[in-house]
Amino acid sequence: MKKIIFILICITQITWAAELQIKNNIVGEGVEIVNHSKIKVHYVGMLEDGTKFDSSYDRGEPFNFQIGLRQVIEGWETGIMGMKVGGKRTLIIPPELGYGERGAGELIPPNSTLIFDIEIIDSQPPLYNLITTDEIQNLLKDNYKFIDIRTKEERDFTGVIHGSLEITAFDVYGKFVPEFMKTFQSVVDLNDNIVFVSNEGEIASILANGFAEQLGAKNMNALKGGIQQLIYDNYDLTKK
Repeated sequence: MKKIIFILICITQITWAAELQIKNNIVGEGVEIVNHSKIKVHYVGMLEDGTKFDSSYDRGEPFNFQIGLRQVIEGWETGIMGMKVGGKRTLIIPPELGYGERGAGELIPPNSTLIFDIEIIDSQPPLYNLITTDEIQNLLKDNYKFIDIRTKEERDFTGVIHGSLEITAFDVYGKFVPEFMKTFQSVVDLNDNIVFVSNEGEIASILANGFAEQLGAKNMNALKGGIQQLIYDNYDLTKK
């Protein structure tokens, strides 16, 4: 329980206040990096004047992290998406997506634009799957458990996937509902095939990742794009 709550407190809404620039793009080969991929990279970090402030090459050891858990600055979170093993990319990251007004110690002054040369050494896909609109009906027939984690107000407003279970994970203020885990465990098992459903898909993905990474659940899924994608696709939602 403590482990999953630790993952859940990472869930925040992000506003991209400035534009990230990508240059010298070599995509690479193999599986594309997506949200919650585990990544091993080499990199060189520089200020705008060319001053180098960090380098994994100099240390002789790649840097490992998982995308989507706020383990790196926001410019990295979005700038590495879509790359593949062997890919190289230069990211020019404005302060708003880097260390902002605070800077970072003595090496990175406040309001610094940062330049990173990044090379993808290895990438492992997340331990959950993304489900698309056209897969829903077949998965329901195969007894997949669709769990709508939105608030009652959200479900009443848009409708729900027919046959889904309604278990609110976060209240209207975005706070984790403590009763969620107890209710979840009373209606499904971690061995079940589970599909989390949120409004736009991101929170469902974070939850599915947390269950897979921290609780060892093997059959976790998230609805890609969430209910808003279903509305866009004219999926027939059920309203009470």
